[in-house]
Amino acid sequence: MYKQFCKNFKNFLQINESKDYRYKIGREIEVLTNVDVYNQLKERKNVKYRETANFIFEISQYEHQYPSIKKFVWELWGYGFDVKRFDEVEVEPRERIEEKVKLIDLLLGTHYWA
Repeated sequence: MYKQFCKNFKNFLQINESKDYRYKIGREIEVLTNVDVYNQLKERKNVKYRETANFIFEISQYEHQYPSIKKFVWELWGYGFDVKRFDEVEVEPRERIEEKVKLIDLLLGTHYWA
């Protein structure tokens, strides 16, 4: 599932080169497609690492609405991504998180298969 997500994400970016709202949302979740970059952020204790862990925690709250999210979060954890809440990191607005969750759900399917 994770590899399919990464492949679909790449295709999504190519299709949506117009830099519209959905493209910008996609760019914000790009860190989920690169384990090495994530691990570097984690090692350096970069704020982007904490934001990503928070985001994964937030999307895990949507597992009942989007069954694929539960499996995806589990796979992210398996790849070494942390699923935790850092209180010092501001949570994104609910609407923005929901847009990202919808996009992730699409990318977990075959909508952007090349």
